[in-house]
Amino acid sequence: MRKDNRPYWLKQISDGLNRLYVSHVIAPQFDQCGHGLCVFSPRHLHISGAAINVADHVHFMALADAPVRLAVYENLGSIEIGSNSIINPGVRITSASRITIGRNCMLAMNAYLSDADWHDLQHRIFAPGNSAPITLGDNVWIGEGALVCKGVEIGDNAVVGAYSVVTHNVEPNAVVAGNPARLVKTLDPDDLTTREALFTNTVFTRYESFADYEARFFSERMQGNTLLGWLRSRLLPGRTD
Repeated sequence: MRKDNRPYWLKQISDGLNRLYVSHVIAPQFDQCGHGLCVFSPRHLHISGAAINVADHVHFMALADAPVRLAVYENLGSIEIGSNSIINPGVRITSASRITIGRNCMLAMNAYLSDADWHDLQHRIFAPGNSAPITLGDNVWIGEGALVCKGVEIGDNAVVGAYSVVTHNVEPNAVVAGNPARLVKTLDPDDLTTREALFTNTVFTRYESFADYEARFFSERMQGNTLLGWLRSRLLPGRTD
């Protein structure tokens, strides 16, 4: 579909049902869950194990063909996701040690963080093999399809290029890419914005005003949509649908 043909009131009902699902089914699966948790397609967010915590205003975006998976192995590890971070479709975070994600981080589609080998080179029967903590600083951006391996620390503001394999520590403000990932350039830390701007008075006066802005945007965008038109677009879509 080229656009969302639903009437706005139908979107409001759908969003309300999703919020109920998130608050009653998703949020209780975290050991700790901050304010403002937002999950798009929450039925495709899969959480397994204990010691998984999210801070305020964390956003998950999942798809049926690209679910988001958070897993702690046999209560051996832990996962911490900092405030204002966004986790995109297909992301996997699996821990048998400890994975800490800072504030304002962005994990692009199909990124993978794994703090264990999951099997020993010689003795391949038993899991999880060797493990070591992963730490992402604040405002880190992990590109699409990138792999962050056990024992890696990534400094504040760093960017990992798409499909990179990170096996060693990354300095703050660095842009790395490749397999194995190597330094490409260094960013100016005084000329960066973060996702925190969405939820503070940098852009909006308070979080509720961002929600008001979002509601106004969709109501204007979906103005004129009708139930009959939406049903027609589902059954007999045209070129403009």
